[in-house]
Amino acid sequence: MITVVGDLVIDILVKKEKTNLGTDTDGNIHFRPGGQANNVASFVRREGVDCQLVGKVGDDPFGNYLIEESKKQGVTPLVTKDGSEKTGSIVLMVDSNDGERSMITDRGANLNLAEADIQGLDNSELVYLSGYSFFSDSTKKAALKVKEEAIASSIPISVDPSSTYFLKENKEAFLDFLEGVTFFFPNYDEGVLLTGEKEPKKIIENLQEYVSVPILTMGNKGCLFYQGDALKELVPPKVDVVDTTAAGDSFAGSFLATYWKTKDVVESAKRAIAVSSHTVTYFGALPE
Repeated sequence: MITVVGDLVIDILVKKEKTNLGTDTDGNIHFRPGGQANNVASFVRREGVDCQLVGKVGDDPFGNYLIEESKKQGVTPLVTKDGSEKTGSIVLMVDSNDGERSMITDRGANLNLAEADIQGLDNSELVYLSGYSFFSDSTKKAALKVKEEAIASSIPISVDPSSTYFLKENKEAFLDFLEGVTFFFPNYDEGVLLTGEKEPKKIIENLQEYVSVPILTMGNKGCLFYQGDALKELVPPKVDVVDTTAAGDSFAGSFLATYWKTKDVVESAKRAIAVSSHTVTYFGALPE
């Protein structure tokens, strides 16, 4: 069993051309289940591994929708409802030219995730913690509880730093939090911010001081990590990029599921590269 802890949100996907300021802009708008933890859990389950999702939504139709969609993915949602706050949402604006996306985030009930909401770790063999859980005082206590319980039970912990925007204000405290973490999935920009290094090899070497297995993801350049003393670089296949939403989430989810099955970091990274390369070829976090 893999337990995933973090955000569930409604993705409001907007695909558009250049914005016409002050008037209408044509585009396509879709509502989809989203949120980093929600996405990771879905990709774990798609690999055939049992997964439970710990998080918080509003006691509203969107919250009910996210819980039901999680069940449809085969995930076990250990999700609590908060009657004092609405379900979180994100507006994702996807560039029609290169598939890159910008986000406007309203985390809503996710910001109220508390220590009392943490459950299910006692039957877990791997734990994934979204970095978003670290970036507010209210959810940081919950994140610390997850880490402490996992370490006490010798359960490997994986963390995704989630956002350069939030890391800028929390860099040193976040690096301290990484002590005891096994797998860490920063992208290149996050790696640069956390280490001050620009060369991928030096980023990985620096991050090894904090975590056992840092894996640097680099978009269409693949990923970089160490296996023992050997530096491994995996290059993805060339694909037509439609939307980069959930590329990192699919990498983390498929990596953890494969590692759960094989205990092999290289095989896990290969599978993660394959899945994340496919993820960017369609619109939205999950395929229809």
